[in-house]
Amino acid sequence: MLAFNVSKMEAAARRLLLGSRVYPRLRLGYQFLFDRPRFRYRHRMRSFYSSFVQKGDLVFDVGAHVGRHAEIFTDLGARVVSIEPNPSCCEQLRCLAKVRDVYVENCAAGDSPGKLKLRICEDSVISTVVEAWYEGAKRSPIHQGAQWLESVEVNVVTLDRLAEQHGTPTFVKIDAEGYDDHVLKGMSFRPRALSFEYNRLLPQTAERCFETPALSSGYEFNFSCGPDLKYVSENWMSGQELSKRLSDYAAEEEYGDVFARLSLLSD
Repeated sequence: MLAFNVSKMEAAARRLLLGSRVYPRLRLGYQFLFDRPRFRYRHRMRSFYSSFVQKGDLVFDVGAHVGRHAEIFTDLGARVVSIEPNPSCCEQLRCLAKVRDVYVENCAAGDSPGKLKLRICEDSVISTVVEAWYEGAKRSPIHQGAQWLESVEVNVVTLDRLAEQHGTPTFVKIDAEGYDDHVLKGMSFRPRALSFEYNRLLPQTAERCFETPALSSGYEFNFSCGPDLKYVSENWMSGQELSKRLSDYAAEEEYGDVFARLSLLSD
């Protein structure tokens, strides 16, 4: 009963205080007292992403959801462009933008400008513009109980267009629920590092990411499984090598993240 009440208290505090400068300190205290795993995980996130994001950097957070990564990136001193098509998630992102160096773009990123239908799920983290993802999620043992709410039409822009508007980012995080390859096709600039998602719902999406022009040369790659912020390999490898071994590295994990960095950075 205590855990239930504490969880309700946290949710209520987030609704009331998100966007205020006192909220991060209250959440930190709450997690330290009642939710040590999340307290420790936030510290691990900051440590892990500090190898990619430095003070003064510009970061594109594609599929920003409610801003968990954006908070970490701003903790590290970055300016963040949060790209998110789900209107309800953008409401929370705009609250975050009141107290963080975050600019919210309520749109999807893709390979060309236009419109797409966004399938919105009650579990907003799996909302998608990809019909095959939507159909796969409904059949998945993990997500089959999720409640799909509605569909809305969303604007689509390319990362190249956003770079013209905001500047060229040094790091790009992509988590677009089966649309990551299209996001990369709309990017011709070369960030210092980037990440995109592997997911068992549509494993071919990650395979196609390696084939995009932006990643065709000059990058080396590694992979992390699930929420684990650890690389599966001690050595970074070519895109061709990782693409061939990705399903083995992922093993039984539902998802993971591919990380790419410019090869010159490691010389």
